[in-house]
Amino acid sequence: MHAPATPPAFRASNGELAWRRGDIEDALDSVVADGRAILGGEVWLITGSDTWHGLIPQRDGSAPGVYSWETAPRSAAESWPAYCQRTASESIEAVRAIQVEQETFPELVDRLRFNVTYVAEQET
Repeated sequence: MHAPATPPAFRASNGELAWRRGDIEDALDSVVADGRAILGGEVWLITGSDTWHGLIPQRDGSAPGVYSWETAPRSAAESWPAYCQRTASESIEAVRAIQVEQETFPELVDRLRFNVTYVAEQET
């Protein structure tokens, strides 16, 4: 069985990846299929070919917002594969709840990407 193909991503100058909202669930599936757990993530505003900013301007004129999430730590009784699956599910729920497109300026929406922080079992 082959892991699902990772959808196209924005690659930052430091090598980190971020996906469009429409691709994030497939990207999370690919991360889990690769045996990695998701620690959390954040929304980026793409500012150049390989640059981004984490402060998202707000449509209502309030201070720029930071949109992020974290997953719950692995429990002692949780297998690595179960942990990976759970963190993907938590991340999907978190991304679905983030209303960044409704809260930022319409002309910026196409430049929003979702970055994910993940880890392999041997890195924990």
